[in-house]
Amino acid sequence: MGRRVDGMHEHVTSTAFSRRGLHGQLVDALGSRIVGGRILPGETIDGQAVEEEFGVSRTVVREALKVLTAKGLVDARPRLGTYVRARVHWNLLDGDIMAWRGSTENPDHRLLLELGEVRAIVEPGAAGLAASRRTVEQLERIRSALKGMENAPDVDATIDADIDFHLSVLAGAGNELMERFEVMLVPALRARDTVTLRQSHGTEYLVYHREVFEAIERSDAEAAERSMRQLLTTAADDAAKVLRRD
Repeated sequence: MGRRVDGMHEHVTSTAFSRRGLHGQLVDALGSRIVGGRILPGETIDGQAVEEEFGVSRTVVREALKVLTAKGLVDARPRLGTYVRARVHWNLLDGDIMAWRGSTENPDHRLLLELGEVRAIVEPGAAGLAASRRTVEQLERIRSALKGMENAPDVDATIDADIDFHLSVLAGAGNELMERFEVMLVPALRARDTVTLRQSHGTEYLVYHREVFEAIERSDAEAAERSMRQLLTTAADDAAKVLRRD
């Protein structure tokens, strides 16, 4: 493959595959390298070199490459072998690809910026629907997530509670497609929160989250949309500032 690392000692992101033994770890390692730009489009992947580097069998390599092929990351051609496909062919909404792009160690800046644009389209509408449709149980879940943010002992707990808050609002919208937005939202939001909250010492974001909750609580759809839009605008501005510094 032209570049070698310390095999299974390399850090890999926590995805659906990382819990499935050598096969999953190999998918994780190769996928994160491709998405992270360490193996570029057009480069070939030498199966034998992968076997030697990671200490796995040909069958494990073959099965891992099948998974990456299904995600649109690689393909194979006669005489050329297995190669990395152009980015235009990648399934960018795949959960593992989203996680690799949102790696908290080296997040994809384009992902964080584009996530802000997509969220600005989806989440205000979801908040408005939640104000009209949420159940008592869903409202309590949103309330619990807000309290989790307010009482979080550290940044990691704040990030977890923030993710739960936004997922709870999506669930409260009563729209299954919106709720599935979590596939895109969770890894990218975790990466963005890690980037911004670790460099922020203010609590303004809590005010905006409480305003969203209170609007949903009193079933004020217009106010819920407006408050969520303000929250997301502020979050996008904070992320852009950090990324410019980086």
